[in-house]
Amino acid sequence: MYPKEFFIEQFSKIPTEELLIKLSAQELTDNARDAVVDLLIGRGVSPQQIDALSREAHKALIRQSKGTSECDYCSNSARYKPTFDSGQRFCSKKCLHAARISEAAVDLTKTEIEQMAEKIRSGVCPVCNEISSPVEVRFHHTVTSFIVLTRYTKRSSVCCVNCGRKENWKAFVSTFLLGWWGFPWGVFMTPTYLIANLGEMFEGRKVGEPSEDLLREAKFRLAMSAQNKLKAFN
Repeated sequence: MYPKEFFIEQFSKIPTEELLIKLSAQELTDNARDAVVDLLIGRGVSPQQIDALSREAHKALIRQSKGTSECDYCSNSARYKPTFDSGQRFCSKKCLHAARISEAAVDLTKTEIEQMAEKIRSGVCPVCNEISSPVEVRFHHTVTSFIVLTRYTKRSSVCCVNCGRKENWKAFVSTFLLGWWGFPWGVFMTPTYLIANLGEMFEGRKVGEPSEDLLREAKFRLAMSAQNKLKAFN
């Protein structure tokens, strides 16, 4: 782990606005975070205002318009039938919604996210409606091939161990039967995805802390709830 002094040297020439965004938008080590805070204080920013200012700078970045025909969320083309909101341009209503969810997520604390993740993990499985094992984000992998066409997908489900294993088994059987028939990728990808499904089945994510994937799911749910409340209030 690099010492704080290393990060102070690395960040010393970064403008104040970018440092504020870095503090809110990026996952920083403790030493890196302390270095950013020290630099901001050295530039006259009040220690009591750093968190609030960093969140506002992060939100302003999300609200920023590129001023081009690109989507202001996903950067894909938004030339045809764009969706506009507050001076921003989006390729779809889905991207507009995702951008507003991202903005709402800025105000969430680490504690709030961890508490929500634990609530999901210890709650009822949304698939079978039972409390039998920890609920987690579980992945299943599928390959489907036809001569020169090969399609491989990785999907996720928020569910208990048993429901996750059922999805992995379905994906395993489907891939075993339909994955081999494309050349060359079907031949190469099918064994990889079969092994991936077996790994998910036996790993199971039974114990330990909530995974990073579950923390992201918890963050999304909290942000979506906050955004919906804001819409209702307005």
